[in-house]
Amino acid sequence: MHMLTKLTVAGAALAGVLAAPLAFANGGGGGGGGGPAPSSAPREDPAAAYQAGVTALQAQNYREAIRRFRDARRGAPNDGAINYALGLAYVGNGDSDDARGAFERAARAANAPVGSRLQLGLIYLELGQRENAVAQQAALAEMIAACDEACGAARRSQLQAAHRQLTQALEAPAAADPATTGWNFPSVEEGRAAYAEAVGLINSERFADALDALNRTQAAIGPHPDVFNYMGFANRKLGRFDVALAYYDQALRLDPSHLGATEYLGELYLQLGDIARARRQLAALDQLCAYGCAQREELARWIERAE
Repeated sequence: MHMLTKLTVAGAALAGVLAAPLAFANGGGGGGGGGPAPSSAPREDPAAAYQAGVTALQAQNYREAIRRFRDARRGAPNDGAINYALGLAYVGNGDSDDARGAFERAARAANAPVGSRLQLGLIYLELGQRENAVAQQAALAEMIAACDEACGAARRSQLQAAHRQLTQALEAPAAADPATTGWNFPSVEEGRAAYAEAVGLINSERFADALDALNRTQAAIGPHPDVFNYMGFANRKLGRFDVALAYYDQALRLDPSHLGATEYLGELYLQLGDIARARRQLAALDQLCAYGCAQREELARWIERAE
């Protein structure tokens, strides 16, 4: 039987929805426009669904956890954190094939938890697909080799732990004990603290460290447009433009009127030399900011400098 990763709970059990909006970094991030959500928006707040899923998972109510994580995934279908948590719920429920699909989806995501590669390898072993498990071992080895200063020491340590545990499972499956590799489900309060830490790190231009804090934030609260916005910002500052674009898209999928993501997406287009698309983002801000806003003025200044 596949051994589920231990769910280390850092502090109190995860509560329901956030008690208050997340804070914003100085100088531009910003939240939504404050108007009603369009009809195309998800019917349920995916962050609330995610948190309900974590509560059910910790209570070993796997069927309910699966239902709630699938609700959350409707708002962010390719999010690594949601698909990883969904995979854990499927494992607990004994649904190995569904777990494999969720972990495969998680492993492809830009914000894939390190444990997704470990769990995917273990599922492949359970399904008798040893070659695929070895491929996950090799993928982890490549990720360790590529983990530079921007990757960060914490992530490198997690990658090494996951590689070691998968190697142990391949060599002696009966003795394998895949411990957490750095992933946990912190409390909402700890998630808010991690978000505040990320804001400070972004303002100090420590973008790799900020991404680590943002991943901890998401482990606590689930998919949130403010978190995706700053994940996009940090990745953009690290030169990972494709990853940044994906995060801005996710932020705007959850909140099409998000001022920060609308502005930052325009700035990304400017960095890519696409002034026409940057101007479209400025036009969107003109619609969102009927009486003017800092995000609209900031993007306008960047466009003027680029022309």
